[in-house]
Amino acid sequence: MKLFANVGVPFSDLLEVYGYANYAEKKVTEGFYFRHPNNRANVYSLDEGETLLIADVLDAQDGTADGSANCPTVRVASDVPDPVAFSQVFADPNCFSFQEMAPGGFTPRFGGVVTEMSVISGLRRTSESGLTWDASANYGVHESDFFIHNTVNASYGPNTPRDFDPGLYQQEEVSLNLDASCAATELANIAAGAEWRDERFTIGPGGRPSWDVGPYAAQGFVSGSNGFPGFPDYTAGTWSRNSTALYGDVELRDPGERWTVGGALRFEHFDVFGNTVNGKLSGRYGLTGAVSVRGGISTGVRAPTPGQQNTLNVQTTIDPETLQLVDSANVPSTFRAAELKGGRPLEPEKSINTTVGVVVDTGFFTLTADYFRVDIDNRLALSQTFTLDDDERALLLSEGITSAGTLKFFRFFVNDFSSRNQSLDLVSTFRPLALGGNTLLSFTLNYTHTELTEESELLTPGDVLGLERGLPRIRRNVAVDQELGRVGMLARLNYYGSWADHFDARFVRGVDSPMLEGRYIVDIEASARISSGLTLAFGGQNVFNAFSDRMDLCADIFGLPYSQFTPWGLSGGYYYARLNYSWGSN
Repeated sequence: MKLFANVGVPFSDLLEVYGYANYAEKKVTEGFYFRHPNNRANVYSLDEGETLLIADVLDAQDGTADGSANCPTVRVASDVPDPVAFSQVFADPNCFSFQEMAPGGFTPRFGGVVTEMSVISGLRRTSESGLTWDASANYGVHESDFFIHNTVNASYGPNTPRDFDPGLYQQEEVSLNLDASCAATELANIAAGAEWRDERFTIGPGGRPSWDVGPYAAQGFVSGSNGFPGFPDYTAGTWSRNSTALYGDVELRDPGERWTVGGALRFEHFDVFGNTVNGKLSGRYGLTGAVSVRGGISTGVRAPTPGQQNTLNVQTTIDPETLQLVDSANVPSTFRAAELKGGRPLEPEKSINTTVGVVVDTGFFTLTADYFRVDIDNRLALSQTFTLDDDERALLLSEGITSAGTLKFFRFFVNDFSSRNQSLDLVSTFRPLALGGNTLLSFTLNYTHTELTEESELLTPGDVLGLERGLPRIRRNVAVDQELGRVGMLARLNYYGSWADHFDARFVRGVDSPMLEGRYIVDIEASARISSGLTLAFGGQNVFNAFSDRMDLCADIFGLPYSQFTPWGLSGGYYYARLNYSWGSN
């Protein structure tokens, strides 16, 4: 559901009160990795599928681990449990295996109800010459209220529910802005402003079964809703930060508009990180009436959000040694367990951005070519995955991660490394008048090279490979858009260069993760204007159903034979019919 509204009430020819509001709500659901009924750790087995994990109901009831029920050992051979021992478990009410509840395994269905709302209200003065100003207040909220179905809290044994409420994330932002600009002369424009911003991140507690440690945990059964444990009430809370900024901008141009230069400066105070000052210089010079050059240099700061500083959750990953699915936690960098591995309070990212380019515009032909370079210090990313030892497991338990008793790994955000991105962008369009109708030919090319200029001890070589080659370096696109009378046709040829699967590089094969070959992808659409305002279109994206290279190792582990980070999507071709109706224009 989406709702929106806007309103403007003029007080005079120059003064207006205005407001905007929107509300959107949607339900999103996705499937997690399949839980194998013989080897899923801490649910079906404790020894990678050699034997089934059998719960002793009597031990869980009296809290004494003495094997009161005398449950049999169920060995698994050729992926089949011993039928004799298995039948004994089924026949004994004091013995329990999750194969009784989900004999074929299970796939958790995770999702959430996502709600977004924003409201802006302000007063502005507009003028073609002289002073223009705008004073506004803005409130926005994004909330994800999670759910997870078709899973278990294994530590509850046979008493587990199958559907859980893990809690919610909520991000709220409030800002007050005052912007003003003045055309000091016909050749100079001056702008200035002030901003106050407050950000709040909330973790809402989940229902108790989603995070509770049940009576079967002592027997090796994992606690919490499997796949995404909920947030305990003692780790829930709200964290905030605010900042105040002042900024100014000056732009000058010559009388013939052959050149333009500009400069900007921004001072900002964060209540957590202190003061920052950033600036920008830019310019454009026309060589001829159709050709000009442009460039700029700027500095920037991106402060870690309260969510990045305080989020903790558990997710499924792969043990690279056993190739089994296991649980891993993302924890705040200030948790004691993280500090023992080098975690520390996060700092703002700092960047220097440089660009230079050329623009050609003859009317029927355009070309822009730009070079970009972005140097980032204190870059933010997740650390390598650390294996938990007993002391670290105890620390995580004490800090509110109730499922830490069966966790294998943990990681946290770090920003103690630097990177450099260099990019070349080409965009060209051509309108061949001789073809008749309305025809547009376009071509785009992007080459981006990412390298870590200062590496972190908290990143593995596989992490570095994922950061540097996790996206194609080359992307290009050729398109033809033709309109002739009532009929239109669009054909687009996309190319994505080779890349490394980020998940495979970080969690499975490390630096041995293979480079996946690039692909050409074809999109086509045909449309016809049936009547005034009514248009029918048929089309397809990736019409030849291209997939990435197969990743059989990942297919064997969790049933996904193609890279989940495929840049054009991993679902193959997409075909559609669309009917549009518009009114209010000819």
